[in-house]
Amino acid sequence: MRRFIIILLAALSIESASAWSRAIHSAIAAIADDNLTEQAKSEISKALGGHTITYYAQWMYDVADSEGYTHTKNWRSVAFNKSKLISGKKIAKHSEDIVNRAQGLEALIAAVKAIEGGNLTEQQLADNIRYIVTIVGDLHCPTHYIFTDMLPQRKAFYYYNDKKYSYVSYWENNAVRGTFSWRTDEYVHQLSRKTPEQVAQITKGSITDWIVGNVPTYRGIYDLLESGSRFDRKTMRLWQNNIYPISTEQVAIAGYRLAAILNGLFDSSVENVKIK
Repeated sequence: MRRFIIILLAALSIESASAWSRAIHSAIAAIADDNLTEQAKSEISKALGGHTITYYAQWMYDVADSEGYTHTKNWRSVAFNKSKLISGKKIAKHSEDIVNRAQGLEALIAAVKAIEGGNLTEQQLADNIRYIVTIVGDLHCPTHYIFTDMLPQRKAFYYYNDKKYSYVSYWENNAVRGTFSWRTDEYVHQLSRKTPEQVAQITKGSITDWIVGNVPTYRGIYDLLESGSRFDRKTMRLWQNNIYPISTEQVAIAGYRLAAILNGLFDSSVENVKIK
């Protein structure tokens, strides 16, 4: 019991630098890998030099400061005016920097279309697979939905044992890891458990439908915390009990949807996921 508490407290102190944490990006990719067809898995492995998609789960973050990849820093979020998706052209011209950079959906669509079109070099093919893997994870992280009417809410914070934490940071890591400090394979075992009918419902519709469909849940996270709330170990645990069913479900959903995209792109017997 004491060891569990130590692990929990350590998890609560982590401030993540990316959408989800490296562990959760790996979990999403591993769930997707678990749901790839044999043909898709084989073709992707060839394209990635023998590696699985889990190996590159957060690759886009790892290379973001490398020459030729700095523009990918703008590919991590999507922007909405209330519940209406803001188009790529309007995003690029928006006066708010955080909105201006929310080009994740456009980047995801471009990567999918590039692979569909073919005629890519080995490097381009590998890069576009890795873009898709990272971006799909990002676009199922609630705080990577930028709502122009709720920008003040993004500044919400809370205190845990009198230390101040960002609510955005909480959702990007501790919303899952604050409860489950699992290894990647355990995330797959626990979360990749949907029936074929449930998976079909999760992956129904287009990529754009998925992103828009996440809006009610993701707007709702800001109703779960009054900024400035104070928690001790007991009250934090009770509060988190309301969070992890939401956050773990998004991890599972992201994994299934990532698999659906990749199966369509790399298995000729599987229909491609539509863009819109």
